[in-house]
Amino acid sequence: METTDISKNVSFTGHRSGRISQPLSWLYADMVSEIKRLYSLGYRNFFSGMAEGGDLIFAKAVAAVKKEYTDMKLIAVIPFRNQSGYYTMKYKTLYQQILREADKTVVLSESYYKGCFHRRNDYLTDYAEVILAYWDKRPYGGTYYTIGKAQMLNRTIINLYK
Repeated sequence: METTDISKNVSFTGHRSGRISQPLSWLYADMVSEIKRLYSLGYRNFFSGMAEGGDLIFAKAVAAVKKEYTDMKLIAVIPFRNQSGYYTMKYKTLYQQILREADKTVVLSESYYKGCFHRRNDYLTDYAEVILAYWDKRPYGGTYYTIGKAQMLNRTIINLYK
């Protein structure tokens, strides 16, 4: 799988579940619809940062759409090896399921360090032409950081926030 040609790549950035204001089932449906639309435009590689909340919902949506579009790839970008250590059981289970379904896993560090999430977010923006986001437009947090970096790199940003 060639992922260095970013013209076929989409990364997701979004909030953890506590900051998602719409029902998760609606967000999931919106993601599936947008992923299919992006696929129809030629995008084939979909990157998830695997954080609890939006990232895992996005990865789950990609995994579902992949069953229909078999040339589509899901890439799990993990900031550090034990990322899911503090997740609730529901999200730990989903995280493990996504790892089994991912076509590629990129582990950026063996252990947590200050700044590892920024490094993950930089990876997501560096390797994608399109950033699919769930961002409430508040000027703080990892999603805000990632959107800012994507804007600096002149990436296309699609925000699913309603």
